[in-house]
Amino acid sequence: MVSHLINKTVPFNFRGMHFKFDLSQGLFSSESVDFGTRLLLAVFSRVLDGDAAAGRAPPCRVLDAGCGTGVIGICAASALIALSALPDAVYVRCQDRDDLARLVTLHNAAKNRISPLVLEAYTEPLLAGPADGRWDLILSNIPAKAGRPVLEDFVRRSACLLNPGGRVIIVVVQALADFFRGIIAADAELVLEKKGPGHSVFVYGGKAAGAFPPAEPVSAGPGFFSRYPFYVRSAVTCPIEEMPIRLETVQGASGYDAPGGAVLAAAKLARRIGLQKLIPGDAVLLVHEGGQGFFPAWLLGLLAGAPGDSKMLVASGRNILALEASRHNSAADIVTAVDLQLGRAALLEAAGGKFAFIAAFPELLPQSTLPKGADQLDFLWEALPPLLARGGLFLAAFSSSEAERFDRKKPAGAGFSRLGSVKRKGFRSLAYQF
Repeated sequence: MVSHLINKTVPFNFRGMHFKFDLSQGLFSSESVDFGTRLLLAVFSRVLDGDAAAGRAPPCRVLDAGCGTGVIGICAASALIALSALPDAVYVRCQDRDDLARLVTLHNAAKNRISPLVLEAYTEPLLAGPADGRWDLILSNIPAKAGRPVLEDFVRRSACLLNPGGRVIIVVVQALADFFRGIIAADAELVLEKKGPGHSVFVYGGKAAGAFPPAEPVSAGPGFFSRYPFYVRSAVTCPIEEMPIRLETVQGASGYDAPGGAVLAAAKLARRIGLQKLIPGDAVLLVHEGGQGFFPAWLLGLLAGAPGDSKMLVASGRNILALEASRHNSAADIVTAVDLQLGRAALLEAAGGKFAFIAAFPELLPQSTLPKGADQLDFLWEALPPLLARGGLFLAAFSSSEAERFDRKKPAGAGFSRLGSVKRKGFRSLAYQF
């Protein structure tokens, strides 16, 4: 799957080692290794040389927080294996909120001959990990749009997740340098600051033992926003098809504070085809790429029926924070199926069978960036029959041009009949029965 989402391969050199990285239009820095990453790695190399000169052993346990395409974690793994007296002890955990980043990171690790015993990648929030996880080194080209409360927690929590003598190295955009400098001064010990054009790198360690209560790694799952309220962006109430939807939006997920045209078109179409009359009370529902959770919350409100109803809604998609938002904002037992590598098996296991209804809001990459012959709309049609129960309903929303192309690509003889179509604000929603 990953090979169909690669738009460019770039060479990269670090500490005399030669790498090749595949990049994707769906991830940050899709045309080259960005300057911030280059600056962070230059400072990391300087730190390694300083440690060697001082007779200090290189770090073994490393966390790459917000890994993107995996450049930082892969370069770190290679450098530490080369330096370590015990190369088998080197372990790098790469993490990103986006499952595409996890897949591309693993793809690039294999491409650069990094063993899966050395480098693992996970779809998870920043600073998640094993309950007892502590690190010799945390590296991050930290996402500036994560929200200042999230960034403040990152500094405080990362400093508390270090082994004795451990350090954190982060690169930040220059506009946030003063903010980070102040937080580090309050919550950590600044070791080094390096300024570059548009970016600054900070190296810091933990405060003296006992200066702060010990912090634990972040953990996803039910109650996520109760444990980490700094991820909440705002509380909003929005009418969708005359039904008021109240939810809390989350930093780091698409959609922000209002339902977009795709959601409005999908809801209007669901009303038009009488969806509430077509779905049985014990149905298992799937919403793919539900963003902040506007559509899942509205859908469950639309389908609310007799007390005996036992509907369950499964959320799937790339962004772990968006899945947590869908879980948080829906009055149902939502099962998140994040791991796209497990894909169909994970979804069917979560549902306990096939789905009576699937709604999808695909986040498509520009078709011009994909390899010749690769079409994400073909992949979507191919994915549906194994997931959708016979007689089940499928509803999707795209931009108007993508929707027209999707409808034209409906495979002949696959058993799908179109039930309706609605346009709204440059988007179009389509409904089919299988």
